[in-house]
Amino acid sequence: MKIVKWIVAAAAASLLAGCAGQPEIPFDKSANANVRTIGIVTPNLPDRPRVWLASSMGQSFGLIGALVDVSMEENRNDKLSAMLRSHGVDPKERFEKSLEASLRAQGYEVKPVTVTRKQGEPLKAFPSTAETGADAYLDISAVNYGYVAAGIGTSTPYRPFVYLNCKLVRASDSSVMMQDAIFYDPVAPFGQGKNVSISPDPAYTFVDFNTMESQPDQVVSGLDASVQQTTDAVGRLLR
Repeated sequence: MKIVKWIVAAAAASLLAGCAGQPEIPFDKSANANVRTIGIVTPNLPDRPRVWLASSMGQSFGLIGALVDVSMEENRNDKLSAMLRSHGVDPKERFEKSLEASLRAQGYEVKPVTVTRKQGEPLKAFPSTAETGADAYLDISAVNYGYVAAGIGTSTPYRPFVYLNCKLVRASDSSVMMQDAIFYDPVAPFGQGKNVSISPDPAYTFVDFNTMESQPDQVVSGLDASVQQTTDAVGRLLR
C-alpha cells in the first residue's frame, strides 16, 4: 500500500512541479545595458514530454482510479516518446536550441552552461563570471510539456502545452533581474497574476489520443511549434 501511495503522490508532484507560477519581476533592459552575454544554465527538463488528461473518470474512483490514470498516462507517454524517436527528435535538444536562438534574436551572445540540478527545482547557486564569461544566467526550471486535454470528449481535445518558470540572475551577485512564468495552453489555473499566457495553435488539435496516434507527423510538428512559441516568449521578456 505504501508503494501504491508513493506512485500516486509522485505523479501528482510531477505535474504540480511544472505548473507552479511565480511572481513577475519585469526586466529593465535600459538599466542593465551591460548584460550582453547570457549563460543558459542546463534547463530543468523532464526526461520526456507527457500526455496529460487534466480531468478523467478515474479521478472519481479514489486510489484505484488514480492508479488506472497513472498507468494509462504512462502508456500514452511511452507512445508519444516512440513517435518522437521515429522522427529522430530529441525533445531536450530541440528545447535548448530553440531557447538559444530566441535569445540571439534579441541581440544577446549566448553560452550554454552545464550544471547539475535536482528535478523541478531552480538553482540555488550559479557559476562565477570568471568561470563562464557570462554577464547573467537564465534559469529555466519546473518545466512540464507535451499534450493536454481538459477532459474526455470532443469539446476538450488534446493540444500541445508547455508550462515553465524562468528567471535571469546577475552573474556577479546572483540578484534577480527578471522572473516570470509562461503557460502555453493554460488549461489548469496554476499560474496567477501577470504570468505570460499563450493560446495554443488550433492547427494542432486532436479529438482523442487515438487520433494523435494516427497523425504522428502533426503531433511532432505541434510539439515543435509549442516549444518555439514558448522559448520566443522567454526571449521577449528580455528585450
